[in-house]
Amino acid sequence: MLEDDQLPDETFEDNTPSSTQVAQKSRLLELANAILAQVTEIQKHLTETGQPDPSFEGQAKATDYNGIDDTRSAVLEDLTHLQELLMTPQELLFTPTPTALIARHAIDRFRIMHAIPLTGSKTYEQLAWATMLPVKTLRRILRQAMSQRIFHEPSPGHVAHTQASRLLAEDDKTRDYLGTVLQEVWPAATRACDAMVHWPGSRERCETGYQLAFGRTMEETLERDVGKRARYDNAMGALAEDWSFSMEHVVRGYDWAGLGRATVVDLGGGVGTASLRLAKAFPLLEFVVEDRREVVANAVVDDLEIRGRITFAEHDIFQEQPVKDAEVYFIRRVLMQMTDGECVDILNALKPAMKLGSKVIVQDPMIPEPGTCPVWQERRYRDSDMLAFVLSNTAPRERDDWENVFKQAGAGFVFRGVTMAPNSNTAFVEAIWQGESALVEENERVNVEQPDQHEGAVSILEALVTEVG
Repeated sequence: MLEDDQLPDETFEDNTPSSTQVAQKSRLLELANAILAQVTEIQKHLTETGQPDPSFEGQAKATDYNGIDDTRSAVLEDLTHLQELLMTPQELLFTPTPTALIARHAIDRFRIMHAIPLTGSKTYEQLAWATMLPVKTLRRILRQAMSQRIFHEPSPGHVAHTQASRLLAEDDKTRDYLGTVLQEVWPAATRACDAMVHWPGSRERCETGYQLAFGRTMEETLERDVGKRARYDNAMGALAEDWSFSMEHVVRGYDWAGLGRATVVDLGGGVGTASLRLAKAFPLLEFVVEDRREVVANAVVDDLEIRGRITFAEHDIFQEQPVKDAEVYFIRRVLMQMTDGECVDILNALKPAMKLGSKVIVQDPMIPEPGTCPVWQERRYRDSDMLAFVLSNTAPRERDDWENVFKQAGAGFVFRGVTMAPNSNTAFVEAIWQGESALVEENERVNVEQPDQHEGAVSILEALVTEVG
C-alpha cells in the first residue's frame, strides 16, 4: 500500500485540447474566419470604388456590390449559418413570429412613411396628429419597425428615416410591392392550410387561400378593382431591382447574341422592361412588345439609340398571334401563373404565326435543387413558391413538366430543354417549331422503316379476331 507521500511511477498526460486543436475542429471558428476573409474582400472593393462603409442612415447612399456579388452571397450564407448555429432549437422554431409584419402593415396602411420628412425628424406626438393614431399605439408600432431597421430615433421621442423607410417614401414601386404583399398575400397566407383541407391536392385557381380570404380569385380582384390593378402592375417593377429577378438574368441567361439579326416578340412584356435591356445589349435584335391596351399605352422608350428597334402592340395572349415569322416568341414570367391547359392554349395560338425554326423561349421561375444555392437565397425562392401556391395554386414547373406541356400542345414543337440562369431562381425553357406537316412526314418515315413490327401487330390482331369469330 502506498504511503501518502508516495506516487506510482507513471506519467500523467494532459488531454485538454489546445487552442490550436480547438481552432482546427471548431465549425464556429471556421465560419468566423471565412466571414472575416470575405468582409475583408468586400472592404477592399469599397475602398477601390470610393464607397463609404454600408450604413442604415436615411441619407446614406445604397452600397453598390456590382463585381463582388459572389463574395456578398458567400458572406450572407456564412453569417446565416453562424447565427443559426448559435440559436437554440426553440429560437429557430419561434423565428420569425407571426406578428413580425404588423408594423410594416401599419406603415403601409396609414402611410406613416410620408408623415416623416426625408431630412430631419418628427416627434411621436406630431406623427400622431398626422396619422390620426394614438400616440402610444404609434410608438409601439414604430419601435417594432425600428427593430427591423425601418425608421430610427436619432434622439429620444423623435423619429427619422433609415435607408429602408426612405425607400418606401420615395420609390412607388417598392411601396406598391410591399402594399400588395401585406394587403393581398398576407391574408391569403393565413388561409392556406384551410384551403388544403377544403380542396385536398387541388390545382384549381379558385381553390386557394386567397379565395377563402377574399371570396374570389386574385385575377377577379384585379379585374374589378382598378386601383389594385394599378398597384399590382406597378409593384412588378420593383422586382427588376431585386437581384433574384434582375434583368441581368435575362441578358446573361440565354445566348441572345447567337440569334444574329432577329425579331423577338415579347408576349405579356408589360411596358417593355426586358426588351429595353435586351435591345441595349444586342443591337441586332428587334422587338415587338405585346400586352393589354392599358399597359402598352404607358410604354415609353427614352433611349434614342434603341427606339427604332422596339414597337408596342395590344394583344391578348390567348388569341392568334398577329406577328408572323418572327425568329423568337419570348414569354417571360407569364406562364408561371397559368395552368398546363392555359399554357397549351397560348402555345397553340402561336402556331399559325411561326415559321420553321422559330423558337419559343420561356423564362419562368424554377427552384434550384436543395443545397445547390445559398440557404438565404433558397428561402426566398421557397417563399416565392408559397406565394404562388396561396394566390393561384400554381407551382414552378420542373423539366419534365415543361416537356409535357409542349407535348400536350401537339405536333410541331421540338423541346430543347431547360437551362438555369446562374445565381437565380429563373430558368430558360426552349422549344423549336418544326411544323406539323414536318412531324407527320417524320412519323410516316418511321413507320416505313419499321414495317415488321406493324405487320406483326396486324397479324396478331387478325388472329385474335379469327379466334373470337
